This record gives sequence, structure tokens and C-alpha cells, in this order.
Amino acid sequence: MAHVEIDGVWEDEVSVAVARLFAERLGPAITADAARYCPEDTGALAASIEHHMEGPDLIVSATGGADGRTYAAYVELGTGPHVIRPNGKQALYWEGAAHPVREVHHPGTRPQPFLRPALLQQRGE
Repeated sequence: MAHVEIDGVWEDEVSVAVARLFAERLGPAITADAARYCPEDTGALAASIEHHMEGPDLIVSATGGADGRTYAAYVELGTGPHVIRPNGKQALYWEGAAHPVREVHHPGTRPQPFLRPALLQQRGE
């Protein structure tokens, strides 16, 4: 019976090829699809979508905008009903409100997935 011997070099070569595929093709493709599927208001959420490698792992993420705001998860997953209270002030007020209020009972928001559909998009050549 024939004997085939494989040295350990192939594992390193496969790891390098996979990392290159993730960084150069899969990451950009998922990022572009997520931006395309992203609901658009100001464009800040789509602009926050990025990809990078952490060791052998491809990370595709979104934050949501400038000024340290991180709302991407709320858009992706939606929110349940919740109470909004002022942060550092005594009342809430917005243009069009009849008067300042102490709290608002928000009904929640529906999910608008953009990252998961991009990740689950069938790809192939």
C-alpha cells in the first residue's frame, strides 16, 4: 500500500490563503452588501460599517454615527417598548411638542436588519 506523507507547511499556507480571502474579498463584499441593505436617514449608519481582521477572524461591524453614538444594534434588532427620560435636564422637549414632558413612553421600533442579511448572503463563483 502506498504511503503519503504531508508536512505541516500546508496548514500555514491554507491559513494565509483564507485570511487573504477574508480580508480582500469576503470582508469588502459583506461590508458593501450591509451598506446597501442599511436603512438610510442621514447616511451615518451606512458610513460606520467596516471590516477588519482580528487574528484569523473576520469582523464586520457598524456603530451608527458621529459623536460617539452607537445605535446600530437598535436598528438591526429593533427595540421593545421603553421609557425615555431626560439625561441631565428636568424635562424633554422637541420641536413640535406642545410642552416639555418628564418622560415619553416609546412603543419600540421594528427591526431593520442589514448586517445579518449581508452576512447570510449566498456568495460563490
